[in-house]
Amino acid sequence: MMKLSGLYTAYLRRKETVAQLPSRVWIEPTPSCNFRCGHCPNGMDEKFPTGLMKMDLFKSIVDQLDGAAREVNLFHRGESLIHPDLEDMVAYCATKGMKTRLHTNAGLMTRERSRDLIKAGLSYVSFSVDGYTKPVYDKARLGGEFEKTMENIHGFLQTKKELANDKPFTIVQVMEIGEKPDGVEARRQQFRQQFENLPLDRFVTRTPHNWAGDADKFGHGMAGQPEQKRFTPCTFLWYSMTIFFNGTVAPCPQDFYGKLKVGDASRDPVARIWNGEPIRRLRSLMKAQTVDDLVPCRTCDILTRKTFMGVPSNYLSTFLKDNLLVR
Repeated sequence: MMKLSGLYTAYLRRKETVAQLPSRVWIEPTPSCNFRCGHCPNGMDEKFPTGLMKMDLFKSIVDQLDGAAREVNLFHRGESLIHPDLEDMVAYCATKGMKTRLHTNAGLMTRERSRDLIKAGLSYVSFSVDGYTKPVYDKARLGGEFEKTMENIHGFLQTKKELANDKPFTIVQVMEIGEKPDGVEARRQQFRQQFENLPLDRFVTRTPHNWAGDADKFGHGMAGQPEQKRFTPCTFLWYSMTIFFNGTVAPCPQDFYGKLKVGDASRDPVARIWNGEPIRRLRSLMKAQTVDDLVPCRTCDILTRKTFMGVPSNYLSTFLKDNLLVR
């Protein structure tokens, strides 16, 4: 409660310096992916360095965040199952009392990996599936196979059932990209029925967002909209941090290319980065609503969303769960 109060107060007051370290972090095991989806970074034209995060760097970051971060998102631009030490990352966070979350396309989720991740103590896993049928899925998920993906998700759920484990909290998430409105409710219901009698905790559908302008067909943010009345200062600057596989630190998980690099965790302490000059400058500009020359913020759709008590309303439940309700 105190942590939520402090971070929330810092956000509402738009403080340049935040006393508490971030409560939620994205740590990227690898930016590489086995798919090439057009609406994700690995399917876009702009390229970025690839590789695997070293365990020494990972442990150093986690050690520095011990007692502050409540949840570690073990994913970002790529497919984290590519990293051979993913289970060790999960287990190391568990020793610190940190929750871990994995978002995966399920293409590499074998029965063995399922068992290892569950036994390592993974807290949450969300399987990303775009489309309810093979034609729609295969068009959106380049490199993926609908039947194999569903087989792997079922395999994970069956393994969880066999181990009689409540954890990880398991979600199937669908972006209805390419789904025609006609008959979509029936297809959605038929898709959900595939998981009957399996320990699936939640099924959700998501509205595509514009990845800070990189997927501009889903919105243009503040850019080119001088008549835009709504301005929602980004919450990420006050409660989270995103760390790429090589240590590069970005202010939010939608800055896929590190255009607003605020530090390097392979060289500098996390605490110094968290309140360093680069991120304090961003907080100041966000407070002043001066983002016309700030890339990628000026094209991010988050800045135009509705808010409740200063927090984007469609992220309010997530913000509260991450900082207050998650135990």
